[in-house]
Amino acid sequence: MVDIANENILAAYLLERGLISPDTEYKITYLSGGVSGVAAFVQANGKDMIIKQALAKLKVAEEWLCDPSRMRIEARSNEIYHRLVPENTPEVYFYDEANYIFGRAAAPEHCVMWKTDLMSGKLDFEVARKVIESLMIVHNECSRDSAVAKEFDDNSIFYDLRISPYLEFILTKHPRLTEYSKPIIDELMKSKITLVHGDYSPKNVMVDGRQVFLTDFEVAHYGHPSFDLGFISNHLILKSIHMEKFGVSYLGMLEYMLNIYFEGANFMDNAALEKSFLKLLPLLMIARVDGKSPVEYITRDEVKQFVRDGAYAIINSGITTRKELISLLAGHLEKRKG
Repeated sequence: MVDIANENILAAYLLERGLISPDTEYKITYLSGGVSGVAAFVQANGKDMIIKQALAKLKVAEEWLCDPSRMRIEARSNEIYHRLVPENTPEVYFYDEANYIFGRAAAPEHCVMWKTDLMSGKLDFEVARKVIESLMIVHNECSRDSAVAKEFDDNSIFYDLRISPYLEFILTKHPRLTEYSKPIIDELMKSKITLVHGDYSPKNVMVDGRQVFLTDFEVAHYGHPSFDLGFISNHLILKSIHMEKFGVSYLGMLEYMLNIYFEGANFMDNAALEKSFLKLLPLLMIARVDGKSPVEYITRDEVKQFVRDGAYAIINSGITTRKELISLLAGHLEKRKG
């Protein structure tokens, strides 16, 4: 199998596919930060591309294996997002099934991750609107698409990359959550409602001014939309805890995004969706401090414990609405000042 982690091999591969030419200058820059594959930014023939290859063993401390054929899932789900929200999703160029390699248009070179903006305290609500509206549109449209439902019926990659390392792994450290977690995991694995991105995170949104580019679709499957809502919400909550001086502002953005989503979602009973989202959310919070892929910016034990305490507060409260969630989280942040 071709190994694109070697720059010379990648260049030869691109030359063979006609993506670069011998008489034209090109530039290859490897991207860092991902754990599930190799990614390179390629500039050639006036075109900027991202070339990705999935790894069978992920780059994390804990043993974490996953079928590299998930790259096909990324290519196809990227195509669906591009069809439904083309203004916010890069175009797909090719997928090489034999080598698990995928190529797409790159966001402009000067783009930054939305995560970078958020971590610097730059909270642009217009960017947030585009991110959450795109998700809502895809959820709405794909809930009525039987062809998408059939193509993405297999959720084994979702299990390998999300359920096992996040929700099941934390039970080894929090066994008292086993009974609480089981119906949530069952719902995520058995529900067939719409196309779920599976990694809807600020690190997978590139920003150029107020233009957004949605990326990284390899965990996509036909399942329960609460996972996407919980995943993106969790990142804002964790940042509200980490960036204490901007905490209330992060919660304001979260409330704004959730309101947009639920006011536009029309594919299932919203009260049921909201309830499922709120039950899942605290498990995701715990997973990002005690799972196989903890967030890198929460390192102090006391802050990790504050995340756990907030998660258990949500579980024990029995809240059923997003308004109650924001109020509870705001109160939890206030405790740090005391």
